[in-house]
Amino acid sequence: MTRRPVTLPAVAVMALCLTAPALAQLNEALPYPTEVALSQEGDKGFVYRRFPGSQRLYIYDLDKDGKIACNETCIGARPPVYAPASAQPVGEWTAVRRNDGRMQWAYRGHPVYTFFHDKASEPYGDGEGGVWHILPYEK
Repeated sequence: MTRRPVTLPAVAVMALCLTAPALAQLNEALPYPTEVALSQEGDKGFVYRRFPGSQRLYIYDLDKDGKIACNETCIGARPPVYAPASAQPVGEWTAVRRNDGRMQWAYRGHPVYTFFHDKASEPYGDGEGGVWHILPYEK
């Protein structure tokens, strides 16, 4: 597993330097796949993002019982975060097989996606349809 530096905007770095309790919230020892990075999101805390690309990661409430519900009809706007065919579990991250046979990363059993229409500072997909949610960083 390759370790990448945590991506923090300059304002977040300043805030972390000024508030010691915020430092305790980030545990860099927790493993995650090389296709994923952590980023500071202001009041949302740290969130996972696709690496490279920096798109926020989302989960879909309709993915149930290890079955992926977002297949052919929604992947245009919601690209999956693909895992290599040889992917092995990394901490709480596992790879699940999609209908097309490709592997996709899942966090705590929830397959993860990005949202094509997100902007760098605007998570437009969070809460969409009541079933899409930003994947927050949790210790």
